[in-house]
Formats: sequence, C-alpha cells, structure tokens
Amino acid sequence: MGRPEEPSRRRGGVIRRSTISRESSRLASVAVEGDARGSSARSAGRNEASPAYAAAAEFKSLEWLEDGKHPLDWNGPAGRIFTRFRDEDLDRPIIEHLERVARRHRNRIAVTDSDTSLSFEELWDGLSGLAEAIAAETRPGDLIGILLPTCSMFPLAILACLAAGRPFVALDPHYPSNWLAQVLQDARPALIITREDVLRGVATGALTTRVIHLTRLPQAARKGWRPTELGMDQPACVVFTSGSTGQPKGIVNSQRNLLQRVAQSTNAAHVNAEDRFLTLASLSTIVGVRDTITALLAGASVHLLNPQRTGAREILNVIRAEGITILFSFPALLRSVIAYGGEQAGDALRLVRVGGDTTLWSDIDLLRAWLGPEPAIQLIYAATEAPMMQWFVDDSCRADDARIPIGYPLPGNRLALIDEYGRNTPPGEVGELVVASPYVALGLWVDGRCAPGSIESNGAPPGRLFRTGDLVRQRPDGLLERIGRKDRQVKIRGARVDLDGVEAVLRRHPLVRDVAALARPAIKTNSADGEVSLVAYVSLRDGAPAGMLDDLKELMRSAPPSMRPGRLYLTHKIPRLPSSKPDPRALMALDSVNVQNERANVAAAAEAGPAGGDCIAQTVARVWQEVLQMPVGGPEDDFFDVGGDSLKAIKFILDLERALGLELSLTLITEAPKFARLCEAVKEHRTTRYVPLVALKPGDGSAPVFIIHGLGGNVAGLFPMTRRMTYPGPVIGIQARGLAGKDPPHATVEAMAAEYLREVKARQPDGPYNLCGYSFGGLVAFEMARRLRDSGDEVALVGLFDTMMSPLRWPLRSWLSIVRRRVVQFAADVITAPIQTWPAAVWKMGCRACVRLRGFLKSAPTRVLKVEASALIASARYRPGFYPGELTLFTPVEREPGLPSPQAIWHKHAGALSIVETAGAHWTMFSAPNAESVAASLTHCLIACSERTFPSVAASLHHS
Repeated sequence: MGRPEEPSRRRGGVIRRSTISRESSRLASVAVEGDARGSSARSAGRNEASPAYAAAAEFKSLEWLEDGKHPLDWNGPAGRIFTRFRDEDLDRPIIEHLERVARRHRNRIAVTDSDTSLSFEELWDGLSGLAEAIAAETRPGDLIGILLPTCSMFPLAILACLAAGRPFVALDPHYPSNWLAQVLQDARPALIITREDVLRGVATGALTTRVIHLTRLPQAARKGWRPTELGMDQPACVVFTSGSTGQPKGIVNSQRNLLQRVAQSTNAAHVNAEDRFLTLASLSTIVGVRDTITALLAGASVHLLNPQRTGAREILNVIRAEGITILFSFPALLRSVIAYGGEQAGDALRLVRVGGDTTLWSDIDLLRAWLGPEPAIQLIYAATEAPMMQWFVDDSCRADDARIPIGYPLPGNRLALIDEYGRNTPPGEVGELVVASPYVALGLWVDGRCAPGSIESNGAPPGRLFRTGDLVRQRPDGLLERIGRKDRQVKIRGARVDLDGVEAVLRRHPLVRDVAALARPAIKTNSADGEVSLVAYVSLRDGAPAGMLDDLKELMRSAPPSMRPGRLYLTHKIPRLPSSKPDPRALMALDSVNVQNERANVAAAAEAGPAGGDCIAQTVARVWQEVLQMPVGGPEDDFFDVGGDSLKAIKFILDLERALGLELSLTLITEAPKFARLCEAVKEHRTTRYVPLVALKPGDGSAPVFIIHGLGGNVAGLFPMTRRMTYPGPVIGIQARGLAGKDPPHATVEAMAAEYLREVKARQPDGPYNLCGYSFGGLVAFEMARRLRDSGDEVALVGLFDTMMSPLRWPLRSWLSIVRRRVVQFAADVITAPIQTWPAAVWKMGCRACVRLRGFLKSAPTRVLKVEASALIASARYRPGFYPGELTLFTPVEREPGLPSPQAIWHKHAGALSIVETAGAHWTMFSAPNAESVAASLTHCLIACSERTFPSVAASLHHS
C-alpha cells in the first residue's frame, strides 16, 4: 500500500544568521500599514458596539444545539483499527506526543516532498538542532516567523518552534509580496526561519528582524537536549487569514486548540501508522498545520506539494504513485483534479476530506464516480478560530438545496443560532452560528501580542465565544445547513440577497467550473446614484460550447428577480486570495474594465437605436436600456419579463417623459408592457384617458378575477404573481384614478367602489364575481362586495391580501407593542455603544431618516403622492359595515410583531372568515420568490369557490 521506507538523501546541516535592514522594504510596508490599522479599529468598534455581541456574551442565556447524537466515525471507517486520542492526551504537549511516536517508528518515513524524505528519527534530530538555535536567539514569548516553500523543512520548523517553547507564524512565500509584507508588519516576529533564495523575492516589512537561513537538515549541538516547556493554553500558533475583505488577520491558537483538532481528526478518520496524507492546502493555513500534526502524531507520513505551483496531472501522479490514503482538498481544486483525471483515483485512497468553501451535491456525485463505492467522503466545517462540525456524507440526507449540509456539531463545543439581538432563533429558522468552547482561539495577534479581538471570554465554562458570521439553520435530522454569510448579504431593489445563494444557482450547470458573485454600482447614465447591481463571473470547464452565456441567463430565470445578476460575464479563471476565497479587489478591478466596455456599448446602442425604428422607438429603446440595463431584444420583449418591476415602471415613464417632452400616463407600461405595443401607445399620447381596468393575464371563458390596487394606485406590482397563476380565467387589475390625465384621485372608499363597480359590470354583467384587494385595496373590494350583495348579485370570492383598517382604529395594545419594539431597536443601536458616542449616533440616525424621506419625495412623482395621500384619508374616513358572506384573508407569514391580527379586525364585519397563510411580508408577498406561492394559494381558492358556485364546472377547472 505505502511507499517503502528509504533513508534520507540529505544529511548534515548549516544554519547561517543575518539581519533584515529596517529600510530594505519600507515603501512596500507603508502602503498597507494604514489599511491594516484602520481595519483593526473598524473591526474592534463593530464588535464592541454590536447589540448581538453584548447579548451573546451572556452564555447562560443561550440554548445550545444538541451534539453527540452520532459518533465521530458514524458512516465512516468505524471498523478500522487505530490508537484513539483520549481526553487526557489534550494535557500533554505536542512535542511529548511526537517524541513517543519517533521512538516507536524510528525508521518510518515521516515527511516526503518532491526530492527529500525524512524518517521520524531524522525529523526528531533536525527539529532538536533547530530548536536549540531558536532558543539561543530569542526569549520566551517571542514570535517566530517561518517563511519557507512547501518542503520537508516546513513541518520541521513548525515543530522546532514548539520544542523551543516559542509560538510560530507560518508564511507561504508564494502568497503576494505586499500581503506578506503587511503580515510581517502586523506580526512583528523576533526571528524568521527562511532560505536565502526565498527571502530575496519577498518584501519583509519595515522592521529589524534576525534571520536563520535553513539550507540543510540541522543537527543538535549537544547531547541530552530536552524541549523547552510551552504552556498548553499559551499562544502556540498564529495563522493569518484574509477573511472576506482581503485584509490579513492573525488568529492565535494554543497547543490545546491544535490537539483538539488532531484528536477529532484522528478519532473520526481512524488514522493509523499505515496512512499517507496529502493535503492540498498551504502549510501556512490551519488546515495544513492540523493535517501535518495529525499524521505525524499517529505515526503516519505526510506528502508535501504546493497546489498553487502543481498542476492537476502532478497531483494525480502523487496520489497514485505515493499510495495516498487520505486526501484533503478545497471543492474548487478538487473539481479541477477530477475533471483532469478522467479515470478513477488510486486504489489506496480510502478517504477524501473536503472543506474550506461551499460544497455541492454535484461535487459529491463527481467524487463518487471518481472514487468508487468503498472510500468515504468527509465534510469538514471549521474556521481558523474554532473547529465546529463534520460528517461522513450520507446520500440519504439529500435535500432540494444544491448545497450539501455542513455536518453535525462536534463534541467539546457548544453551538447556538442567534438573531441580531443575541437571542436564540426558533427551531428550523436561520440564525448566526456562534460557538462557545475552551478550544476556541485565544484571540487575535495585534501589535506583536495576543489580544481578545472578536473572541469573548467570561472566564467560566463553556469558555471563549466566537461569532462565525455564517447564517445557519438546523434540520430535523440534526444536520446543519449553511445558508450564507452576514457579510455576503446585500440589498438589491429592497430585497436581501445572499451572494452564496447566487453562486449556488449558477453552479448547478454541469459545465460551470467556478463562480464568484459580488455587488457593484449599476451602470448608469442619468439614474440616481447609489443603485446596486449583482455581478457574477463564471469560469467554464474545458470544451464548453458557444452560447453558454445565454444558457446561464436562462438558468438564472429559475431564481427570484432580485437574485438575477445584472451583469454576467465569462472569464477564464476566477481570481482568488491565498485562502482560496474569491479576491474582491481583483474582481472589482476586472469589473471596472467591463463597466467601461458596457458604457461604450450602451452609448453606441443609444445612438444606433433599434433596427428599423423611428425616432420615438429609438427613444423608448434608449430609456428601456438605461432603466433595465439591457437592450431591447425584439418587438415582443415584455418589460416585466426582462427584469422590470413597479418601481422601475414608474422610473421608466418619468424618464421617457423627460426624453420626449410629453406627459404620459403612469399606467401606460401596465397597459402595454411589450416593446412594440408600448411604442404605439406612446405615439397615441395616451395621457388624458383614465383606464381603470388593466388585463394582467388573459384567460378563457371562466369568470374573471378583479384585483384592486394598493395604496399607490398602480397594479404593476401584481404582474409577478398574476403571471404565475394557473387559474384559467382572466385576471384584471383595477388601478386608481389620478395616475393618468387630469382627473383628481377619489376622496373616499365609497366613491372608488361605485366607479369600479360600473367598470366591472361593463366587463362582466352577471355574477358570480371574484373580487380581491391588496392592502388598502382590500377595503375597496370589501365595499364592492357589500354593494353587490345588497343589489342581489352573487359574489364567489372576496380576497383581502393583508388588509388592515386605518391605524387610527387599531387597539391601544397594538400601538404600545409597536412603540415598545421600536424603542428596543433604537436602544440596541444606540445604548450599547459607548456613552460618548450617543449624541453622534442619534444625530446620524435622524439624518439618515431625513435623507431617505427626501429621496422618496424627490423620486416619487406628484401624481403618486396625491393618490397615496387620498387613499390614506379615504381609509381613515371609511366605516366598514357588515358583509354576510365569507371573507378570505391572505396573511403573509412575515408580519411585524405587535400588529393586530387580521382575524381580530375583520371578525365583526363578516359572516365567516377563511385564513390563508402566504409566503413573504406585506411589501414582498407579490414579488418573487413569494409570488409563486401566493399565486398557487389564490388559484386554489378560486377553484374551490367555483366548485361551490358551479359544481358542473369543477372538473374542467381541475383539468386546466
């Protein structure tokens, strides 16, 4: 199975010392110093001022997720013989464990790279000699920098630092030079272990540092050398990560922290001396350190190669030729290796461990085909700050989400899901994952020492607390699913979008190799500043056919409109940070170039206009492209099918008015949403005629459905829902007077009901009638239903979509509850901050509210404001009577706490109530992704009413 043992091809050693000049790279360090300090200050301020941070620090108030339902090796190699890592082993230093293993497996190969192999005896002798030199050159507590390529000397240097009783920071010289300079500036190591050829290519920071040039295997200078004791809970390892911003952040772990990871890895995977590790992660990461120590303390061997410098072919050759039994990889790199390999992996490979990034079920399918049925797949979810969960993948746990669950909670940790106020989220709901454990990192390395940073401790069990920033929910079977990250959530047109979710949708395509999504300013010409657009970059597999961009756009149509990228580009390779995360700075620079090209294309398209179009058609096309950020594809393009919504519809009409010098109806786009018909309507100057009824969906001879507008009077926001309805009859919207022409808006609900009924009777002379109303429109629908009943007409359905009475008629307890909740929110934002910042915080919040109000008043046309004001006055004046029939109340599940329930409001005004819960909130129930659910609920109610009214037609409706 394994490679035969062989003696080392290098013996003897030379250690040469020198000094790095303070001025050698001063300019390289100055550029990053300010950003690093600013980032640290912002991070510290954010953590200390956060209400969730303050609330979550009270450990006893949190309810922890259950762990221990499944053993660590559940669904894994449970029958494999190995030496278990016990709890008491966590109290013994790493070097003590290694010394015992080195004596037992003296002649076994411990470390192998491309041209060197070290036995355990040679490894021990080499680290002893280097540890002596380190101890002689430094003082206890000094941080030692390790700047070496991926070679056998790297783990030797790591272990030598621990043997000398000194903490270490491991650095990969293949990382960007300016990044390494910033890390060294922040870390301030007292000594750097490196090679002369490596040091020449790295800007090492503006500080005086002693250097040990490690050229060959060192030897101990004296016999009887013994390791220097390093406390189990003292700083032992500093790992610098790039986080989500690209700014280095040094995280400090103790020996106990490292050994806990080793113990869980060993006991889960049943690691023994027959194993050969290959970790496709840099030795400067926590994964590289963990896997190296895990292998050596189990008597196994570890093969080293640099995945950044090694292609897929070499990785495959190593897996097969070296008899690798345990492989760790990031998902993106693993996809490349499998795609290159074609045939199955080596026969010796028994376990593949995956972590560090979003893993998909499609990745598991690829692995199964590549590995065969026997090897296990282990998914590991952890941060440099703490290990959290793992599991051996069981295909029976599949769900609809393309992303795979991240695992079960690990023993020794306590996990909780909290909301923004530090309270536990209800079971099954999404919350931020926090971990409390004695194995959480000690803190951050700041200004040459360990500081708590974002790690909180109260000095009592369960130990330190770490907020991961990951949004997670727990399934009924105990598995946890990662939904996204707090710092990767953006708002697109008022909807909260998770960039991880956008990437997951694009990864569903089998020819997509890599994806990166980010939020960027929209391409504008005369639009308001501050608009944000989603941008996605996609790297395709080799051999992908032409036209893939259109396929990806079609794939994204399955996602809600807010998740559809406004700009979608194909690129050869996604730029990534050393941590394998997408490089935000490189992506923004790439996007800036593409934006310049897009602006040029927009200008050229505006000048050319649509082929064969006249002056008005060219103007309509130009404004269309400016508002929707895409050109007109053809005469049948529908404004709402290509990304338009109610807000963009108003902006489109206003911009078109300015461009043409005409006064147009705000309802024009809802009456003629297709490009060709819209151009004809503009030519007709449809500005003076008020058209209440708007066809939202065509239908057959079944009874139509009339839906009355909300507060703003426009029915454009109903399009996403009505177009998803499977009800066979037509759907007709009723929009308010005052949006078109010179007619003033109605002043009362009764006046609206009277005029709307005349239009409804003209469209449908006889009943039964289906009436629905959204928000304020529900009051009008209710009044129309009462009048129809009084006149002897039959009403089949009266549907009220989250319709409330005027706030003036709400119970006092509802007002008190809402005020109390707003006060609590205000206190969470202000009072938890330092007292000296209160005046500034209050002033800032007030200014922000004024800016938003001014922006709304500036962007909303006068006609819309008049319609809204009239509707508010009309609702306050309206005194609802009694309707003897049944009211169907469509209630969104996401209602603001404290609001009176629709049942409490309407039970006195109707003979019967039927409650239908729908997806979304008041403002989002008709927009994707909630529109489909609401459309299905309304269709079901319409069919049920038709069955009661016309039983003979029920079968045909069900068939439709």
